[in-house]
Amino acid sequence: MNLPRVEKREDFVSCAPGREVGYQFLSGAFAAPPSAAQLAELGSPEFVDKATGLFGEASIKPLLQFAETVGSPDEVARQARQEFMNLFQVPGAQYVAPYESVFRDERELEGRKVSGLLLGPSALAVQQWYRLAALDISPECRELPDHIAVELSYLAQLCAKEQEFAGASDDTRLARCWEMERDFLAAHVVRWVEPLCRRIREKTQHPYFAAVAELLVTFTRRDLATLEDLLGPSDGSPVPVYADRNAQAAN
Repeated sequence: MNLPRVEKREDFVSCAPGREVGYQFLSGAFAAPPSAAQLAELGSPEFVDKATGLFGEASIKPLLQFAETVGSPDEVARQARQEFMNLFQVPGAQYVAPYESVFRDERELEGRKVSGLLLGPSALAVQQWYRLAALDISPECRELPDHIAVELSYLAQLCAKEQEFAGASDDTRLARCWEMERDFLAAHVVRWVEPLCRRIREKTQHPYFAAVAELLVTFTRRDLATLEDLLGPSDGSPVPVYADRNAQAAN
């Protein structure tokens, strides 16, 4: 396992808290509709400063433009709650299945290839990544393992582990954390977020979800590019293939 160049390593370590917050925000946006309090916070100077630093001025602009239109947070939250249900929970004209298997996998049924099914190979593969990192999935979580919110939560937890290992000067586990983030993004998240978010933008009638979809694509692609600049390109394996797999870096 090759450690990143020292000058870039130190710069990237300092980004871990912000990256964790970014993944938490995106995971939360796809796990549940925004509350009135969250919508009201979008226009606060503190949120604007933090979000601009995390996502970049151009990427965050659609969300901030939406925030300027929020009059009554309670009413907008009610509308967003209904839109969330239409998009992600109730199969219908607007429904977008937020599962990697639906977008990427094919299975053979009765002699023909069928796509768009739940619990495909992608769902099984991501569970191997979660086990390697000893991911703590809340018993209250009822989502399938390849739901976009769960995949993003995994990355947030790895960013938290980064900070733990950096604080302990454990360079070996820190580098393995980065490798796992890079390889999971390359083999899973970045492979399907663009078609997912394109479908969301086509289906949604609410600017909040269109803006969050744009943020998801930009943030994950940028993070992968940075990790590959540090570590070199990923091999794209859908499951962990580290030679020292038994030395679980994220434990």
